[in-house]
Amino acid sequence: MRHVSLGFEVHQPFRIRKDFLWNPIYRSEVLSKFFDDSLNKEVFERVKRKCYIPATKIILEEIERGENEGYDAKFFYSVSGTFLEQAEKWGREVIELLQQLSYTKKVEFLSQTYYHSVTSLWADLDEWKEQVKKHRELIRELFGQNPITFENTELLANFRIASEAEKLGFKAIVTEGKESLLKGRSPNHVYKVKGTNLSLFLRNYRLSDDIAFRFSNRNWDQYPLTAKKFADWVSWSEGDTGMIFVDYETFGEHHWPESGILDFLRWLPRELYKANVKMILPKEVYQNVYDELPLDQTVSWADVNKDESSWLGNIMQWAYDEMVRRTEMLAKELGGDYLKAWRYFTTSDHYYYMFLGTGGPAEVHSYFSSFNSPIDAFINEFYAITLFQEEMRTKLNINNEPFIFHLNGQRGKEVWTLKQFYDVVKTHPEYKELEKYVREWAK
Repeated sequence: MRHVSLGFEVHQPFRIRKDFLWNPIYRSEVLSKFFDDSLNKEVFERVKRKCYIPATKIILEEIERGENEGYDAKFFYSVSGTFLEQAEKWGREVIELLQQLSYTKKVEFLSQTYYHSVTSLWADLDEWKEQVKKHRELIRELFGQNPITFENTELLANFRIASEAEKLGFKAIVTEGKESLLKGRSPNHVYKVKGTNLSLFLRNYRLSDDIAFRFSNRNWDQYPLTAKKFADWVSWSEGDTGMIFVDYETFGEHHWPESGILDFLRWLPRELYKANVKMILPKEVYQNVYDELPLDQTVSWADVNKDESSWLGNIMQWAYDEMVRRTEMLAKELGGDYLKAWRYFTTSDHYYYMFLGTGGPAEVHSYFSSFNSPIDAFINEFYAITLFQEEMRTKLNINNEPFIFHLNGQRGKEVWTLKQFYDVVKTHPEYKELEKYVREWAK
């Protein structure tokens, strides 16, 4: 392999209060009532100190070193809107460092969903599109870039998502190099999603996970992992263009500085150069299509199955998701902080904490969760979204059940009033034929 894209997922959620059921707050502003800003601040400031500032400074220094020594050190970032909101509150210097990266012209900022949400898995994609557009506008505003590469939440992708991303103007999408998708082919090429003109970048999860999960494992037969060893592995890998994509928190938070992870990050661009591997950006090579692949399944980078089951795989997650969806039109009618709070509820992390499993996957979910168990997460999160809905119904003086649309066997939108129905029909004329049923329901 002679070309590699090296990039980072940068995200922090607004966590639902972990004692919401046991210690509910009724007299407070809506955001502070449901979300734990003290915990969010504590986590952000810790990771800022251990990862965000030192890792970003290292990358800036290595970009400059490469310029002075005649090679390119290039990186890409996928940064959620909720992370950037937290950085505005508790780490403006982090945004300034990221802006410096953008000024170098050696860093590409990808687009994703602003709220790092699961909304791409809903039959109705209106909210997903709104979040993608909102995120793209934020990247333009903060970093002066117009993203053409799209990374959906947690690398969730299928043909439907890819097709919609193409309609939104993106030129490429990123997902996991899953074996059942590749069917014996190498992930280290630029592909095209069959049936579209959208380029497809596939994360090399083996090389990525060598850094993300195995770096500090003293029982690993390749421990210790040095930058030179890893650069050699990249150069020996079959294919032309590979993608290494990891959580940014890998560098200093998941693996502490004492592990040597920051030194690994510092030396990696130099060792890749010595190994004759050129660092490139996705936007520079998306047209170098090697072959096409049918994106005929839902793929993600999570757990063993690498599909959507990490977020929508059990009855607790389904119940929470249903309540989030039932609450959409109430939040959009009230707007303001109610709409922002509702969108925080769509963040994938809340679903992720309710994952039921065993072994390695369960350990990973537990590591990221602020709750004691998946059951604990469900109790508090489901109670929070239920009370959130009740508060908005009271505010809007709504005492009835919602009317939920089902078309072609799929759950669509829901409305609570005739006014909401007519608002929805403006963008979904297919619901108009159901007007008589909605009117009967409204009586």
